[in-house]
Amino acid sequence: MSVLLAIFLFSFLLLNLTTSYHQTADLVERTEHLYQAKIAKELFLADYPKLKEKEGVWEFNKGELSYETEEDYVRIDVKIKKKTYQFCEKISTSNSSD
Repeated sequence: MSVLLAIFLFSFLLLNLTTSYHQTADLVERTEHLYQAKIAKELFLADYPKLKEKEGVWEFNKGELSYETEEDYVRIDVKIKKKTYQFCEKISTSNSSD
């Protein structure tokens, strides 16, 4: 009886360890993609004032960024693998530098 209990406990602990590992790996991958999307957005916003087009698509090494200008904001969609991250940024009309 104690051997069966030991096998059950060992199996239970191994299952929990495996599940925890997969959850952690998934969280790390999703976090990495989110930061890649935010970095792509910031790099795009650095060049945005120079752009003449109101909408377009940028390809970069990790995915694709599409943008569309609407009134006083720009909508940015960053697609990395199968996930799309959406951002909406207010367009600054000020030309002064502080």
